[in-house]
Order: sequence, then structure tokens, then C-alpha cells
Amino acid sequence: TVEVYPIANYGSAMAPFYTILALWVGALILVAIVHVKVLPESGITNVKPYQQYFGRYIFFFLMGQAQTLIPVLGEIFYIKIQCPHPFLYWLAAAISSLVFTLFIYSLTVAFGNVGETLPQVYRNIYKYLPFPYGMNAMRECIGGMYGHDYIRYLATMGIYVIISLIIGLALAVPFRKMNEKIERSKQKSDVMI
Repeated sequence: TVEVYPIANYGSAMAPFYTILALWVGALILVAIVHVKVLPESGITNVKPYQQYFGRYIFFFLMGQAQTLIPVLGEIFYIKIQCPHPFLYWLAAAISSLVFTLFIYSLTVAFGNVGETLPQVYRNIYKYLPFPYGMNAMRECIGGMYGHDYIRYLATMGIYVIISLIIGLALAVPFRKMNEKIERSKQKSDVMI
């Protein structure tokens, strides 16, 4: 056996998977506990939908980045995983968090609670979601860089930013009335808070 990109231990090898998983779950839980809908404020008028979208997303972005720092700093400085490129490792995690929070936020803005996806669906569309690209970019920082793969993985994540913006800004428009109807129905039922 000839090791081309040796990884010292199992923990270092699995760190990208568990970090990406934590970032995804963190983004998913964030839209579950913080409302994405912007409520009208007295004295503030003529707010455009894109201003509401980006204004509310800033909170989700900042929380996602805070959630990113905790595992990355813990892995690098506390657990001390093998990571010859710590800055690039953090950058891959930060971009993954941006993509995950924006993607989930956009789905929730566009489709409301219907935007949540079931586990079986995840299994079927996994290869079309941003997970593998975030994990592979982080693996490049641990095992070693191969050509331009790191840049290619991050560029692919950029495609998900564009898709998220289309979903959150354009696709949300036709679903607004349906989401408002569902929201009123939920409020009348007194089952959901």
C-alpha cells in the first residue's frame, strides 16, 4: 500500500463529515426556531421583498457563521485534528455554512413549512445537494490538496448560492398567498405556535 495523502487518525478523516452534518443541522434548526417572515413595523413603509429577504437573512448568516466557528476551532485547537491548511479548512466550512443557511432559508421563505424535506427524499437527492462539495473541500485541507479540486468544490458551492437566491427571491413570489393561507389556518387551529 502506497499512501498518497496519509491521514494520521480516524478522527481527522471523519471531521469533515461531522462538521458538515453539524452545519446542516444547525441551519435546519435555525429556521425552525427563528421565523423567516418579516412582520410589518410601524413607521417603516415601502419595504421591498428583496430588502426583507436580505435584511432577515443577515441574522441567519451571522448565526450560521457563529455555529461554524465552534466546531472548526474545537477541531483544530482542542481535538487537534490533522489539518495542514487550517485557514482553508475554516473557509470551506464558512462557505458551506453560507450555502446551507441560504439554501434552507430560501426554501422556507418560498415554501413555508412545506420547504422542509423528508429523510427519504434526502437520500434520493443527496448527490445534488451541497454536502459532498463542502465535505470534499474540507477533506482537501486535511489529506492534502490535489490540483484545483479545492477551488472546484467551492465554485460548485457558489452554484447553490445562485439557486438559493432564485428560490428565495423569484420562486417565493407565486407561493406567498398560499403560505399566508397556510399560516392563517395554523393560527386558527391553535395547534402550532
